Amino acid sequence: MMSQVDFTLVITNYNKARFIDRAIRSCLMQLVFRRNIEIIVVDDASTDNSLHIINEFKNDVRLLVNETNKGVAHASNLALANSRGRYWMRVDADDFLNMYACAFMAGVLDENEDLSFIYCDHYRVDVHGVKISKVSLDNDAALYEHGAGVLFRTEVLREIGGYDESLRNCEDYDLLYRLNRSGKKGYYLPVPLYRYYIHGDNITLKEERQQFKKIVEEKHGI
Repeated sequence: MMSQVDFTLVITNYNKARFIDRAIRSCLMQLVFRRNIEIIVVDDASTDNSLHIINEFKNDVRLLVNETNKGVAHASNLALANSRGRYWMRVDADDFLNMYACAFMAGVLDENEDLSFIYCDHYRVDVHGVKISKVSLDNDAALYEHGAGVLFRTEVLREIGGYDESLRNCEDYDLLYRLNRSGKKGYYLPVPLYRYYIHGDNITLKEERQQFKKIVEEKHGI
């Protein structure tokens, strides 16, 4: 009989071989008591040696591979369709989690059935994982810019229809806006449990994101 899975941690990867092992290890090292975690890695047709590194963790992760690059939204939906956990979080391949992230965030959802998701502050870190600054997600605008590291109830993500695969960027902004608009309640935990690596090529920092942000705003009449 299959054990209950409490958490699905999803890592979406495209050519992040330099960092993917750190992301995976941070998920494996979550300190939870009597809870089961599954880790799903979706490789979005990487052309570097990502698969070689991911396969070193083949006994610890479920690997899904796209033959062609389809974007973060598609990769996230693929993981969502294959998820078994009650709670669901996406971790970008170049980021990583504090070891208490799942325990602290799930504790709030466990005791508050009216909440659909919970999010926390981030530390920006350098290539070595050294903290540079703290990013507070204490307002919707800040949250919409940082869609990874949010712990959702999996059933809520499925109910809302998952991510919009027509968006090659800002899919997190679109998802969170739809959740808020539909009346789903989120909770802000002012503790930095997510580590966001700044390296100059982050998707959230690209000019392309501003273009897709306008598409999302036009889509919803914001």
